[in-house]
Amino acid sequence: MKVIAYDRFRPGITMETITPLLGEEVANVWRLWKQGIVRENYARADEPGVVIVFEVASVEDARRYVSDFPLSKAGYLEWFYLPVQAPLPLESLMDSSVDVAEPYDRTTVN
Repeated sequence: MKVIAYDRFRPGITMETITPLLGEEVANVWRLWKQGIVRENYARADEPGVVIVFEVASVEDARRYVSDFPLSKAGYLEWFYLPVQAPLPLESLMDSSVDVAEPYDRTTVN
């Protein structure tokens, strides 16, 4: 499952506050990226923070990884989680014979 996680600085936290831990934070995310656990990573455009797309079994797994981040351990961030899945096939809106039963992902894992 994909879980989109995004953060927000807790009140009073600034870029100056987090700068000493950024190298360790980025290295941690990079390790997870190389393992296929982090699939995408973005800087927020609306305010300081990040958006991370995890490939995990559950939201709890994403929470576990995030809790190990240095900035999370320091209590500097508040995290939010959005579990997402593939949408129904668009063809189902036009063709009632399209299979829309779960699981939506029909790919096989070898």
